[in-house]
Amino acid sequence: MKAYIKVLTAIAAVTAVCAAISKYLCDFALAKKGGFIINHKANAKNDEQLRIAELMQSRREEYADFMAENSEDIYLLTRDSVKVHALYIPSESFSRKYVVICHGYKDSAESMCYQAYKFHKMGYNVLAPDGRAAGKNSGNYLGMGWLEHKDLCGYINYIISRDTGAEILLYGISMGAAEVMMAAGEQLPDNVKAVIEDCGYTSVWDIFELQLKKLFGLPAFPLLYMASAYSKLFLGFGFKEASAENALRRCKLPILFIHGTEDDFVPFSMLDKLYNAAQGEKQKLVIEGAKHYQSDVAEPELYWSSVEEFADKYIK
Repeated sequence: MKAYIKVLTAIAAVTAVCAAISKYLCDFALAKKGGFIINHKANAKNDEQLRIAELMQSRREEYADFMAENSEDIYLLTRDSVKVHALYIPSESFSRKYVVICHGYKDSAESMCYQAYKFHKMGYNVLAPDGRAAGKNSGNYLGMGWLEHKDLCGYINYIISRDTGAEILLYGISMGAAEVMMAAGEQLPDNVKAVIEDCGYTSVWDIFELQLKKLFGLPAFPLLYMASAYSKLFLGFGFKEASAENALRRCKLPILFIHGTEDDFVPFSMLDKLYNAAQGEKQKLVIEGAKHYQSDVAEPELYWSSVEEFADKYIK
């Protein structure tokens, strides 16, 4: 009997340790107040990269007023009864062109103020959702694009409820890019015409495996497996199921893939994997020397002319 109790005690102890480690990893990666830190200034390796990082910050500050003065709050209730928020900016004149712009990791709808401005000037109605646990949304954990892509489908339906003739473009950066690609794998209404993704990752598993090795020098087994199981149990998604690459294998929408060659957070090598998975019309835009999230700052004219040219093929 004593041996039996010792075995049970040992099992309970190991289980508790595994649960604690799994929670720590999920808190580190997914908690609103934890997480990887992408500090563009600190990561700058030369004067040009520092200039770009400073420009990114000043650009957000410059266009924050545009977002605040021209947007209205939109709230939706998701299928899992979560109240989510977005900012909506109507076009200056009547237009059936809509773009949903999805922000990156640890950002918010307000962080997309410059992108909102650019699309607004192209004649779009702009909808900028807050991700889970971001901006005005409640909650303590991000969904890394997976939970958000389900919310995005709700916003698409919201747009169509306002305008049955809407022609919709999906645009996302980093985590938001993963979000729009994941959404592209769903059975979307015909109103959704095209997708633009900028520096998105292949899957949550892939990006976490990379960062686990990079930051801690640790392999995926067993920690990432435990964290994924914990996330599935308590947050509603496993890291492998949250795959943009798999979603693209079901997608026939036209997609523009954008990536910087010096991206040190989401590897440039992921671009080809995503591009090859897509089943519809597709196009690449490679920005030489650009780091993560910085393609449109490194080559603004090339970036935005390519975005507009691509969008104009499908959004009339």
